[in-house]
Amino acid sequence: MPDASMPMPEGSKNEPIQIGDELPVKLDTLEVGGERPEVDDQVEVTVGGRITRIVDDCAYVSLETANNEQIETPKGDQEEEKALGALGQQMDMMGSVPGGGY
Repeated sequence: MPDASMPMPEGSKNEPIQIGDELPVKLDTLEVGGERPEVDDQVEVTVGGRITRIVDDCAYVSLETANNEQIETPKGDQEEEKALGALGQQMDMMGSVPGGGY
């Protein structure tokens, strides 16, 4: 169980990492023999980062690099986040609460 006194890194989920979680990795760093990988190919990725907190015997690492390249959020993900943020601002201005029906 996470230590409630430790702040969560910005943008982090309050859930442990699960199998199937995604990490954006530049395709050219995954090439083998000059060939780019395809969906469902098995790959090995080396990640680097900083420890953000330690709970019991588990260290949480804020990811910074994948295969020695800076991790970048793909543009599609950034656009989706901006759209959701704008929608949230509109709802705040209108005073409505999603799923709320007081």
